[in-house]
Amino acid sequence: MKALSQTIIAIMTMSWLNTGMAIPITANSGISFNNDMVIATGGQLPIGLESIDGPPSYSFLTNSSLYAPDAVDFDDTDIVIAGLTRDAPSTFSSISTSTRNAGTEGSISSNNTQLYQIRELEIIPDGSNDVSERGLWGNGVAQASLTTSVFDTRATSEVSFEREFTFSNQNAFAMTFGIQGVFEMDMFAIANGEHSVAEAFATLDMFFSSSNILDIQFADISPYSTNQTESGGNASISLIRETNVAGTGHLSLTGMASASGLDGGGAQQALGGSVMSYAIGITLQPGEEITMSHLVTYSNLAAIEQRVTEVNEPSSLLLMLFALGISIFRKQYSIEL
Repeated sequence: MKALSQTIIAIMTMSWLNTGMAIPITANSGISFNNDMVIATGGQLPIGLESIDGPPSYSFLTNSSLYAPDAVDFDDTDIVIAGLTRDAPSTFSSISTSTRNAGTEGSISSNNTQLYQIRELEIIPDGSNDVSERGLWGNGVAQASLTTSVFDTRATSEVSFEREFTFSNQNAFAMTFGIQGVFEMDMFAIANGEHSVAEAFATLDMFFSSSNILDIQFADISPYSTNQTESGGNASISLIRETNVAGTGHLSLTGMASASGLDGGGAQQALGGSVMSYAIGITLQPGEEITMSHLVTYSNLAAIEQRVTEVNEPSSLLLMLFALGISIFRKQYSIEL
């Protein structure tokens, strides 16, 4: 009985692995972005305008896996805290690899985010240490490649950085101040070969909220530019911006790219990018506060995985093996009794 059970398991395992997948197979995705903003032209803020920031919230994760007996794994992260000027930013980076054959096969994921935040140069110090400028930029990639043998392999990278700001008007009269900046991103997703998948996602967002009706005006500083390319018939990309900030509270740019490989279908590719240079004018009533959440998230996926499909009717071979196993089990059970 034990020998038969092992035989059944071995046959079922070989049937599952024997997919006939043609190699080489590759999947790649990547993102790069830039998101800068200057509050009230930077430097000294207007008298009576307070720009206070809350604690940051962030995560930067990578994970790679190769389900091969000789896979070699490596993971590392690095943080450098600086960021008082654009030329000396804080950096947050992570890398994960799971490879074989001297690193030529398997999966790799990485991300790198840099940021800076400048306090106003106060002519008349008021002790508030107001923020006058902030920026984030970075990139993420995920890669999966098989060239000699077929094993499931996957790479993911997930990043989120968020900080909340409170702008308040300490004057006895209404005041208007501006924020200028840029949202910029480029991304791609390429899949080549059966069971390959590549995905990229990013959103750059400034979300405003107030107990009053939002009084915010938006304008493009330069013409909005975007380009999108899809090829192979099994790839897509979407780049969307939200500029109705007075209505939705959001000023944002979001991108999504995906590609799925086909057996013999050639490379499936989606790539593109957008640049939005903007200016907004914010009017605050006397004593009014408005909050702004400055959020950047981006993620990457690259995978080569055999999908387990649901079979409505088991094959005759498996039915025969199952029936044979039950028959021998009953016979052995009767003898033992």
